[in-house]
This record gives sequence, C-alpha cells and structure tokens, in this order.
Amino acid sequence: MLTKKDVDEFYEYLKSGRWDEDFGYRTPDGQGEMLDLIETLFEICELADEVISRRFYRRMQGMFPGDGE
Repeated sequence: MLTKKDVDEFYEYLKSGRWDEDFGYRTPDGQGEMLDLIETLFEICELADEVISRRFYRRMQGMFPGDGE
C-alpha cells in the first residue's frame, strides 16, 4: 500500500523537474519504465475516481447509513 508520504514525495519529484531531468539520462528502456509508471498512475487515478464515485453515489442513496453521518 502506498503511503501519503510516498505520494507526496513523487508529487514533489514531478513538480521539481527532477523526473524530466532523470528521463533525459535514462536509456530507452529506462525511459519506457518511467513512462509506464506515469501511465499506471493515470490508470490508478481513473480507478480511484470510479471507486470513490460509486461509494459516494451509494452513500447519497442511503445504502451506508452508519458511515459516520
């Protein structure tokens, strides 16, 4: 399981420009791995959106009355 710290560190890695810099130093295989990681992150975000949307939709319908509300 990823921690918030892991995600925050990767966010800063991307934001700082270090990802782009590292990309330039990698072999084509290494660059492919870096791009695969970003693609996987997009897929994770899409899946998380589906899961959260489904959860909140059910909650709005009253299917989870004991969820702390």
